Amino acid sequence: MKINIQPGIFRDYDIRGIYPTDINENTFYILGRSIASYTKASEIAVGYDARASSLKLFEALTEGILDQGSNVTNLGLISTEIHYFASGKYHFPCNVIITASHNPAQYNGLKIVTKGVIPLHGSYGLPQIKDLSLKQEFPKVNKKGEIKKLSVIDAWISHALGFVNLSKIKPFKVIVDAGNGVGGISWEKLVGRVPFEIIPLYFEPDGTFPHHLPDPLKKENIRDLQREIIKQHADAGFALDGDADRLFVLDETGTPLTGTVTTAIIAKLLLLKYGPAPVLFNTACGRIVPETITKLGGKPIRVRVGHSFIKEIMKQQKALFAGEHSGHFYFRDNYFAESSLIAGLLILEYLSKFSKPLSRIRDTFDKYPSSGEISFKVKNANKLSKCIGTYYSKAESIDHIDGLSVWFKDWWFNLRASKTEPLLRLNLEADNINLLDEKLKEVKKLIISYNK
Repeated sequence: MKINIQPGIFRDYDIRGIYPTDINENTFYILGRSIASYTKASEIAVGYDARASSLKLFEALTEGILDQGSNVTNLGLISTEIHYFASGKYHFPCNVIITASHNPAQYNGLKIVTKGVIPLHGSYGLPQIKDLSLKQEFPKVNKKGEIKKLSVIDAWISHALGFVNLSKIKPFKVIVDAGNGVGGISWEKLVGRVPFEIIPLYFEPDGTFPHHLPDPLKKENIRDLQREIIKQHADAGFALDGDADRLFVLDETGTPLTGTVTTAIIAKLLLLKYGPAPVLFNTACGRIVPETITKLGGKPIRVRVGHSFIKEIMKQQKALFAGEHSGHFYFRDNYFAESSLIAGLLILEYLSKFSKPLSRIRDTFDKYPSSGEISFKVKNANKLSKCIGTYYSKAESIDHIDGLSVWFKDWWFNLRASKTEPLLRLNLEADNINLLDEKLKEVKKLIISYNK
């Protein structure tokens, strides 16, 4: 009997939907057969996050993979950063993790990479898997696959600790909020192995997310962490998203660092450690990032938003590091993949090296006032962007690396259409707060005017 598969679950970077309406065990059984058929992998490693539906979906997915003749390596309960590590370290032909990242509890989905930590996305792999899932015309196989277990957590921790010199890290007090996602799995393993004190907040994996959603971009989800930083007199706080592929840093006053500032800090440390090299940053990052890279002899490369594109260009350029304003931080020596754990360890190494409170370090890098990311609901994002590009046609420079970027001597902005919603996202930065306010009002007025 043919299973009804909803085409809308196939996104630009993953497969995702609400359980059990958009996705369910039948969906994941077909996805298992489709992934095995498309990749023709002899072995597929599969892990899952802590959501209530994840284990059931894991069982259905792996049954489909096995029925299509591929073997399965069960990686168990893991984070996305461990998923990427397992792909790079063990050279599996294909890796899958069942997760919906920072989405609410009713969501689930999966992310797929092939050998070499190469992600499947909307232009590579996922369209073919979608087609196979909708048609459900699978080739017959002679033998069902077999399943085995593999724990990679200890190897992962050793790998992550290799990025820092523990003997030079001071005895800081750090509060880590895992938001009941799977990030606490890694940080818990560090207790007793590192010279700093880790104060856990919501480390227990719980897919109902009883305390707050694991989405640190929303202010309400970091309030508990801010309160604990002050209460415990901590030196820093780290907030993780649900699948631990993003890190958000707070200083000792509970003030969040922007992704731009965190990118600049990590870029500086790595360039000091390893010498001049290419460093990538996305179009939402502020000017302090390329300025920092250039000052240390690195080669700044501005790229579009999205992990699949960033990893591809990192490999082409042999880039040392890449940072996104959204909290993704990628490392050459981590198979060009992102990791919240490695990023957090490097922040602590930077703090130790320069012996200043994190708030003072933040102030050093946070020199350009910025709007943060503002979203506008629009009728036609692409058409509106073209109108605004025409309005600013006499700017010093304009580029379309990712949406529309307009540059003037003392201010700039980027407008980027959302991949999943009818939204236009604005990031604007200026030399001073008065100019920021003036230009923000100007661009907002244009967006509202052209959207009528």
